[in-house]
Amino acid sequence: MALPDPGASRAVLIGVDKYRHLPSLRPVGRGRDRLAELLRDPTVWGLEQRHVAVLGAQASRDDILTAVKRAARETTDTFLLYFAGHGLRGRGGSARQLHLALTNADDEHPQIGSIAYDDIRDILTAGHRARRKIVLLDCCYSGLAGGMGQRAAPREELHQAAIEGSCLLTSASSTQLAFAHDDRPYPEFTGALIAVLERGIRSAGPELTLDQTWRAARAVCLRRGAPEPQQFGQNAAGRLPWVRNRAYGAPAEADPRARRPKAAVARRRKAERTLRVLGMPLVMLALATPVIPENPPVQGTDDRASGGRSAEPRVRPSSAVVPGTPRTPGASLTPSGSTTPEQRGPDPTARTNPEEKGVRVWLARSYVGEDAFLSAVAYAPDGRLVAGGSEDGSIYLWNAATAERVRILSGHSDRITSLAFDPGSSTLASASDDKTVRLWDLSSGESRHTLSHPGQVYSVAFSPDGGTLVSGGQGDAVRLWSVSDGSARETFHDQKEDVLAVAFSPDGEMVLSGSYDRSAAEYDVGGRWTWRDEKLSSDAITAVAYSPKDYVRAAGGYDKVIRTWTGPESGTKVFKGHTESITALAFSPDGEVLASAGLDAIRLWDARKATLLALVQGPGSSMDIAFSPDGKYLAGAAGKAVQLWSITR
Repeated sequence: MALPDPGASRAVLIGVDKYRHLPSLRPVGRGRDRLAELLRDPTVWGLEQRHVAVLGAQASRDDILTAVKRAARETTDTFLLYFAGHGLRGRGGSARQLHLALTNADDEHPQIGSIAYDDIRDILTAGHRARRKIVLLDCCYSGLAGGMGQRAAPREELHQAAIEGSCLLTSASSTQLAFAHDDRPYPEFTGALIAVLERGIRSAGPELTLDQTWRAARAVCLRRGAPEPQQFGQNAAGRLPWVRNRAYGAPAEADPRARRPKAAVARRRKAERTLRVLGMPLVMLALATPVIPENPPVQGTDDRASGGRSAEPRVRPSSAVVPGTPRTPGASLTPSGSTTPEQRGPDPTARTNPEEKGVRVWLARSYVGEDAFLSAVAYAPDGRLVAGGSEDGSIYLWNAATAERVRILSGHSDRITSLAFDPGSSTLASASDDKTVRLWDLSSGESRHTLSHPGQVYSVAFSPDGGTLVSGGQGDAVRLWSVSDGSARETFHDQKEDVLAVAFSPDGEMVLSGSYDRSAAEYDVGGRWTWRDEKLSSDAITAVAYSPKDYVRAAGGYDKVIRTWTGPESGTKVFKGHTESITALAFSPDGEVLASAGLDAIRLWDARKATLLALVQGPGSSMDIAFSPDGKYLAGAAGKAVQLWSITR
C-alpha cells in the first residue's frame, strides 16, 4: 500500500516550551524541531519544507487555529497535528475538557491563555478533504481528547469522541500526568516516537503503520516507567502506512544507537535527573509521554485448561525491535542508614489486607546510589550483599546488614536491566542495554567474561548449580552460556519477538521465558522438547518466575495480570489488582508468598490462594524486586535507591 502523498499532505507541529505562569519545558522545543526534521526527511516521509508548519511559544491562539485551518484545507491526503506542552483540565462542569496550554496559560483558570482541544476538533471535522488525520498529543490528561471520562472508558465512547477517519495518539490517559526528565533531549512520548522514526522496526516491512509505531513507542515508554500511552482511531486509519521503515533491509548489526555522540551520552548520564510533571506547576516540570490504546481485555478470570499451549518444533521466527522492562521516573530517596525494622516501626506506605491476618510490611532501610535511577536489584544467596544496577551502567554493592556501600562495578555503557547472583554468592551477572552480559568476580570486582548479544539484553538468571547462565533480550532468542569460560551452549528460537524475561527451574532442567509476542515458553535444557503458550496473556510478558517448590510457574506483564500454573495441562490461577504494568515477580524462599512489582506498587500475594496479603506503596514505583534468602525482607529498586521492606507473617 502506498505511503501518503507528500505533496498532498500537511503537518502542523506545535511545541510550547516557554511559559509565564507555568514551568518552562526545554525538551519540548527540541522534540518539536527534531520531529519536523524527520517528517521532512525523504527516508521517513519527505514532506516539503513549506508543508510543515512549526509553531512555538510565540504563537498566539489565533495563529495556531489559523495554521491548522489553512493546512487542513490544503490537505487532500494526510493531515498531521502535533502538540507538546502543558495540558490542563477544565474545572467544574468542564472537567472533561482538555486545554492545550500556551505561553500565557493559567493553571487556576485553564480557559485563559490556552486552546480547548474541542476547538481544534471542530476545525478538523468541518468537512475538509483530507482522507486521513493524525493527531499526536504529548501533554498531561491528553486522553481527554479521546473522550475518556475515566481510565477504562468503553471503546464505543472513545470512537464516538474521535475525529472521523483519524488516528489519535495521546501520551497519557484522561486522569494521568505525563513525565519528562529535564536532562533528556525530548519529552518521553516524543522521544519514543522519534526513536521509532530514526531507527525503524526490524520485524516490519518497508513501511510503518501508526499501529506499529505506537506499539514500538509504547514499549519504550513502559520500559522507562512512563504512563501508558493511548490510541484511538476510526476507519482503520491506524493500519495504513504513514512513513518509511528505516530498518527495512538494513544489516542486523547496523544499530543507530552505536553512533550516538559520546559527549552527548556523557552529558546525559552526568546531568541531574530532575523529574517534572506536566500540568502540575507546583509539583515540578511538565511534559507528556507516548501514544497508545487501552489494553486488550484480559483473557479469562478463572482457572482454565491449556488452550493455546503447544509443544512445537523449533522454527526461527522473525524478530522485533522493542523493549524490556520499564524504568521508573520515581523520586530520589533519603537513606535511613542501618536502622533496624524494630527501630523504624511500621511504615504508613505499606497496607495489610484486612482479610489476611499476621502479615505486616514496613520499610527497614534504604541502600542509596548516586545520581542515576536504579533499574535492577539482586540479593546474594548468602545474605551478605545487595546489588543495584543503574540507568548509567553502574552497579552498586551494599552490605545488606548495614547499608554501607562496598563497591561500584564499572564497565557497562548503558542501563542495567537485570542482575543475578550465582548460588555461591561469588559471581554476579549483569545484563545491559549495551548488548552485553558481564560476569563479575565479587572478590576482586573484576569482569571475568563479557557475553555479547545482537541486541539489548533484558533478563539473566543462574542455574541452581551455578554452572549455566540463561539470558533473553532483543530478538527471539533464549541463550544458554557456560559460566566457567563464557562460551555459548545453546540458543532457542521459539518465540516470535523480543524475550523480556527468563528464569531457571529449581532443578535446573528447564528454563521459562516471557516474550513481547505475549507468549510464555519453557525449554528443556537438554534440548529434547519445547512448550509454548501463545494465549497465556493478552499483552507482552515482562516477568516470569519459578516457585522453589511444586514447580509453580508465574508470568505477568503489560496486561497487569499475574498467572500461575504447574504444568502444560494444568489450570491457571489469576492474580488481579495491579493498575499499571507489572515489571518483576519473585517467590519467597518457602514458595508461600509471590511478590509482584508494578509501575503502581509492590504487592504481596498468597501464592496458593491468589489473594492479596499486602500492598506496598513507596516513594517511587519499583522496577525490580528480590527476596532475602530467609524470606524476611524484600528489596525493591525504586528511584535512586534500593528499598528494603521487612515482612512479618
